[in-house]
Amino acid sequence: MRQGRLYDVGGDRVRILIEAAATGGALGMIEIEVAPGNGPPPHVHSREDETFHVLEGELVLTVGGERQTLRAGETAFAPRGIPHGFRNDGRSAARVLVTLTPGGFERFFAEVGAPAEPGSPIAPPTADALARLVGIAPRYGLSFVPPAPEVA
Repeated sequence: MRQGRLYDVGGDRVRILIEAAATGGALGMIEIEVAPGNGPPPHVHSREDETFHVLEGELVLTVGGERQTLRAGETAFAPRGIPHGFRNDGRSAARVLVTLTPGGFERFFAEVGAPAEPGSPIAPPTADALARLVGIAPRYGLSFVPPAPEVA
């Protein structure tokens, strides 16, 4: 299961595990290594739902303003159309398995990411790379939103 192409995206590492083409479009699956203090800003997917399953470490996931901490072995769902984001507030990297339904969004990471080699350090994001990510996002039905008020 650890095979798959690797990309550095926004300071995190993304491994594409299953592409939509392999499932008739039903789903895509990625693994994200989230660096300490990192994670995507609040955003909305208009086309797909996301299911998060933490493999290592922990993430703070906010979906629709509701905040929860997910630890290794825990799973949460973020439906399309609802603002969400996550962050690794820990001191070590977290690994999370993300299932995208339907599939297709995994291609976004291949398009915006920098190819990476296993075991190499995660490349920090550059201003140009982040601008490219934001510019390409609408083609994948992705929009970024101001942070929603968090509920403790």
